[in-house]
Amino acid sequence: MMGVHDVAVVGAGPVGLTAALALARRGASVVVLEESERLSTEWRASTFHPPTIEIARDLGVVGTMLSSGIVARKYQVRDRRDGLIAEFDFGLLAGETAYPFRLQLEQYKYTQIIKDAIEERHDRVDIRLGTGVVGVSQDDGEAVLTTASGERVAARWVLGADGARSTIRKALGTPFEGLTYDHRYLVLSIDYPVETLLPGICDVNYIADPEEHLLVLRVPDLWRVVISVPPRVTSEEAVSDPYVAERLRGLFGDHPELPLRERKIYSVHQRVAGTFRQGRVLLLGDAAHVNSPMGGMGLNGGIHDAFDLSIQLGAVLNGEAGTDVLDAWAHRRRKAAIEAVKELTHRTTTAMAEQDEAERRKYQRQMSEIAAAPPRARDWMMDAAMISNVRTHDLPPRAG
Repeated sequence: MMGVHDVAVVGAGPVGLTAALALARRGASVVVLEESERLSTEWRASTFHPPTIEIARDLGVVGTMLSSGIVARKYQVRDRRDGLIAEFDFGLLAGETAYPFRLQLEQYKYTQIIKDAIEERHDRVDIRLGTGVVGVSQDDGEAVLTTASGERVAARWVLGADGARSTIRKALGTPFEGLTYDHRYLVLSIDYPVETLLPGICDVNYIADPEEHLLVLRVPDLWRVVISVPPRVTSEEAVSDPYVAERLRGLFGDHPELPLRERKIYSVHQRVAGTFRQGRVLLLGDAAHVNSPMGGMGLNGGIHDAFDLSIQLGAVLNGEAGTDVLDAWAHRRRKAAIEAVKELTHRTTTAMAEQDEAERRKYQRQMSEIAAAPPRARDWMMDAAMISNVRTHDLPPRAG
């Protein structure tokens, strides 16, 4: 076993690498252990909300992100049958943030940007790909990770950022309670100007339908269509050519051939870990909480976990605070996951899939009325853009 690191991060995804970069900027020595031989290139999440872009500014990567992504200044709520219901303009938030928009940027590109920043600026961070972790133990002085090869890696603190199936969370025996939705989502990535097939759409569009709700959004290289899939359809059928073709005809009608760069299906969960801290081990990101993708809050919430934790843990490592700040962080971030991210995304998912006709019409009226009244629209978008979330739960907008 080599020397003791300040922090060991398990998982080199966007949350783990954000934590590593933010801690390195506060002088910590960090080792990042990642099971895969290379960074993930799955497209997955693609939305960055204003508070997250502010964090990127603090981390010194905002310029690269902005030049690599698409600035989405509006989003729409639509109905499959009735068309446009409401359009929201992020410009209403100009007095609240320097970044009144959603940035559309694939998760894997963000991860590479963070890794590049670490390697260019911080030689006290050791990123070790192809190093899976199989267990963790701890005492009053340190925590020790055991790798798949039998190596032992010691650190004063361990951060479990190893995703929804987190080995660290399972090793701790931490409950991960919640629900799994009946529907799944089929993700289709389309290399075609979809805006020509759906005139009037903007860069981000939520489309309600009692049978098949959708999300249609633009990312830098293409368009992504996310379609709900009912339980009666098998995963194999959902990605088959006939099923996909039928979904596209239902959305676009008669259309030219659409080059599909990706098709995949995944289950949707709403779960939160029973605790985010157990001794010297802390959980963050998907290892601590997962939620519906409707609203684009999961990735952002994980980055907020990482940034907030870097401030608190940095203070502990530097002797500026006691470990009680880590208990406060764990309580604060768990509460944010339950009261804000989980509730908001569940509300959006439920509204998009509503089957009762009276409730559907009620939702349409509410959205239309909110969008038509700027003060109400601004308040709504404070929630949708996660600004209310970070203020309510005391996330520092940037380092001190």
